[in-house]
Amino acid sequence: MALKWCLNLCLRKYHVSVLEDFVAPKRKNRMQKGKGRFINRPTRTGGRNYDKFFIYIPTEVARDGTFPFKEGEEVALHIENKRVIIEKTERN
Repeated sequence: MALKWCLNLCLRKYHVSVLEDFVAPKRKNRMQKGKGRFINRPTRTGGRNYDKFFIYIPTEVARDGTFPFKEGEEVALHIENKRVIIEKTERN
């Protein structure tokens, strides 16, 4: 943990941003910020209703060159301290 913190501090000193294993140089227009939305789109399959949840990410954020995911890429999710952490899976 301390090593990761030290590495992040050193990289920030040299103007590099870090997202886990993804490293990209900082630019004047860094990754955009935006407001997303957590939505449920219930679906009906085989006569039964199922919930299907999505997290909407604004287009400006997803199309930014530093955004770490590509369309259709599988991601891993976990909850940590009331936050949802989204990371690339090992296969990607």
